[in-house]
Amino acid sequence: MIPVLLAGAGGALGAVLRYLVSGICPVWKDIPTGTLLVNFLGSTILSVITFGTNPLPYFADAGILGGFTTFSTFSYESWKLLERREYNVFGANIMLSLLICGAGVALGKWIVL
Repeated sequence: MIPVLLAGAGGALGAVLRYLVSGICPVWKDIPTGTLLVNFLGSTILSVITFGTNPLPYFADAGILGGFTTFSTFSYESWKLLERREYNVFGANIMLSLLICGAGVALGKWIVL
């Protein structure tokens, strides 16, 4: 029961952090940069935790980072770009997300190792 409570508390904190970080990022050329930034930060931090020590796995991994990062919002925003027939922005959003979040994982591993 304690892991569930830790994940829930962390998820609430992560959702608030996502709201705050996403809110300060302007949209750049129709690309939702707030979602891109939280997913980059989440990928980097998760990589640091995963490759380094992990003292609070339920609270940090599933909780805070689970609430902070947002694959569902990324998917929704990408779909809306596709519906608006903004094919170039749709492709750029997907490619930037994959490249930047992958770079975040590499950065996190580099920081720890």
